[in-house]
Amino acid sequence: LMRRILPAICLVVTCQFFTGMALASDTTPALPYFPGSQYNTAVPTVEQALGYALGSRVTEPAAVLDYFRQLQQAAPDRLKLVQYGKSAQGRPLFYVVIGKPAHLSALDQIETDMRRLADPRTLTNQSAEQLLQNLPSSVWVSSTLHGNEISPVDAAMALAYFLLAEQSGKAAHILDNTLVYIEPLQNPDGHHRFVSRYYATAGLVHSADRFSAEHNEPWPNGRTNHYLFDMNRDWLALTQPEIQQRVKRLQQMFPLVYVDSHEMGGDQSYYFSPEAEPYNPFILASQRETLQWFGQNNAKKFDELGYDYFTREIFDAFFPGYGASWPLYHGSIAMTYEMGSARGHAYRKQDGSVVTFADGVQRNFIAYTATLETAATKRKELLQRFYQYRQQALKQGNKDGIGSYIFPASRDKAGHQKLMGVLTQHGIRVEQAQEDFRACGQSYQAGAYLVNTAQPTYQLIRAVLDDSVPMDAKFIKQQEERR
Repeated sequence: LMRRILPAICLVVTCQFFTGMALASDTTPALPYFPGSQYNTAVPTVEQALGYALGSRVTEPAAVLDYFRQLQQAAPDRLKLVQYGKSAQGRPLFYVVIGKPAHLSALDQIETDMRRLADPRTLTNQSAEQLLQNLPSSVWVSSTLHGNEISPVDAAMALAYFLLAEQSGKAAHILDNTLVYIEPLQNPDGHHRFVSRYYATAGLVHSADRFSAEHNEPWPNGRTNHYLFDMNRDWLALTQPEIQQRVKRLQQMFPLVYVDSHEMGGDQSYYFSPEAEPYNPFILASQRETLQWFGQNNAKKFDELGYDYFTREIFDAFFPGYGASWPLYHGSIAMTYEMGSARGHAYRKQDGSVVTFADGVQRNFIAYTATLETAATKRKELLQRFYQYRQQALKQGNKDGIGSYIFPASRDKAGHQKLMGVLTQHGIRVEQAQEDFRACGQSYQAGAYLVNTAQPTYQLIRAVLDDSVPMDAKFIKQQEERR
């Protein structure tokens, strides 16, 4: 009897396995999908490079780096891979720069010129105008600061492939006007933790049930880094090695546009700018207007493809310590993108529909390309607004009546020294008195620290050092009425 039953059981299990795999393969779309695009076969796809179709498997950190290395080999004149540091566990922190050959060969000079543009004190009007005429736009796309937010990583690979392989002219228009920085994986340690745990708990056929083992991460989950720290709360304090190294690198380039790509709960759709209120008062009206440019073009592309999205309902812009906030206080345009996450291969929403990992990859890819289109079209305006922001910061610092923040040498020497080091990392100039002095009717000893507000980082100085940063009175009134 056992000899008859066992082969039958094996046959049933085998049929279920291959049926499940066939269904998954049949329903996975060919990615990336961009209407009307044609691709150069000389540039390797994810499937050719890694052995599986884009969107069919969550890519682990080592494979992400491997794919970008293969892209660099295929197009060394258009892609440069830069390792700028290591994670706490020793994994490479890297980004790639993609541009047309003329821009990539002049990359060092372009970055030098962006640093010059960031400091109006060193430029004549004629020199500034020359830079504004000649510099390309620049966009930095950063993915997966939270390691269990999985689709932005593979969407970053899709974006790089599109920019290098697309032949209909869409990518060429972007690269004629824009340098594209892609950081596919900000938190490799957390992402590795998620991927290894996920595939250890997944069955032969992936489950969309939110209560299945593959959808329930044990502690510690993949969101945090090695030190179990949520790095999207660290952009001011700079306590984590990954954020310290990223902030340093961003000040070598000052990208005009910064996208921090995340995921949210699977029952949501897709979120992009403009943000919800309250806005921090040190985010300028011109920056809020520019965010509208990007949101409108993103919405247009999502409408054309029938993708659900929302704006302005959640994710406010008040706290300056997020990845999507910090660049704003240097004059760039920064934004958060949030995709409703499958947190694996598939996730059944409360309304009964199923969102897949491939859905997330594709929607992120469309948001990224729409952002690049806007940056390419608005190249001159973005450069002008960045330069005007830095100019205005200097003027405002000279007339706001504050002058300098003073940190007395007689109080909390260790704390003040630590704070001054952090401010310096943010690109804020700090001075130290070499002799006793008087200011505002008070005496101060030599060794006191002074932070003058007349700097291109004026808005960041105020946001960080003011005793109180008020919310908009109209917003407060509305909240009181709602309460």
